[in-house]
Amino acid sequence: MQTIYADVFFFINMFVDYSLLLCVKRIIHSNTKYNRLLTGAFSGAVFSFTAFLPFNHFPINFLLDTAIAAVMTLISFGYKNKIRFLKTCSVMIVVSFLFTGAMIFFYNAIHPNGMVIINNAVYFNISPVLLIILTLVIYIVLYVFKKLFKNHASSNLVHNLRVYISDKEYKIKSKTDSGCNVKEPFSGDKVIIIEKNVVDCLNNKKMRLIPFNSLGGTGILEGYKADKVYIDDKFINEEVYIGLCEGLFKAEIKGLIPENLIED
Repeated sequence: MQTIYADVFFFINMFVDYSLLLCVKRIIHSNTKYNRLLTGAFSGAVFSFTAFLPFNHFPINFLLDTAIAAVMTLISFGYKNKIRFLKTCSVMIVVSFLFTGAMIFFYNAIHPNGMVIINNAVYFNISPVLLIILTLVIYIVLYVFKKLFKNHASSNLVHNLRVYISDKEYKIKSKTDSGCNVKEPFSGDKVIIIEKNVVDCLNNKKMRLIPFNSLGGTGILEGYKADKVYIDDKFINEEVYIGLCEGLFKAEIKGLIPENLIED
């Protein structure tokens, strides 16, 4: 019978959960902070002790693993809306099952000394070789997922944007960005950023000054409230401001849409 030490079991599963959450972060292009991932991994390591509960039935284990994945997702990535949460939670579940499957295959193929899998929780007496193998498996899973979702994600990033301001229609090829969180300071309304030379002069429209903060520094955008906004012919049923910038975009992309405006 393999002796299992609680502290080793905890830290191994925390390492594994943190690595899996990093995979999810890359796949969904999230800008969540790493300390939130660490907190989520900590909670996952605590929940990993449920592996010692006195049952080993697939339906119960599946429901328990799903609930744990949902809690880790909520802690690590927050809750913006139902669709975003379900999508992130689904990615977390799939990545976790892929990792577990890889570990079971590795265990059955090699039978390494000191390694135990208890109700999908991994335990082994840590050695540098096994830790390197574990890390490689995790990043192989990440690499495969990035390949599988690359084309799909790239196609979903670009959208056909139609904006109506002062009875004029503007069609702009735009892309979504999870890091675009600019908001009109008084109303809190979301802001779509557009290259200034794409639209006509809007001097007859009431202007708002909208501050922004990015990796390139801080600044002020000219802001105009849109009368109507369509993204891929879908009407956006909320107030949206258009922020005008200069020299931000190249080629055919001339607009930047907040990711949560697509998902809401």
